[in-house]
Amino acid sequence: MAQTITSNYGKQVDNTDSALGPNVVSFTSSVRRLTPRECERLQGFPYDYTRIPWRGRVLGLCPDGPRYKAIGNSKAVTVVRWIGRRLLKQLDH
Repeated sequence: MAQTITSNYGKQVDNTDSALGPNVVSFTSSVRRLTPRECERLQGFPYDYTRIPWRGRVLGLCPDGPRYKAIGNSKAVTVVRWIGRRLLKQLDH
């Protein structure tokens, strides 16, 4: 059984305080954040799909923040493809 992840997730916290909840665990290693490229692949996008010119900067200098936002506001390619195929299948009947 997995507990709900809270805003404390991944932070170095003393787990002796029971008020912090059951999902807070103190580790000596840190939690690694997914890279924009990994997030793109999870959503079904090609590598570096969100690496675009941003505010006049050249292509390679797009910061990660706008990339994460674009990925978070998108739909998963595989899910949209599945929905589209189901719609087409119904329209053909």
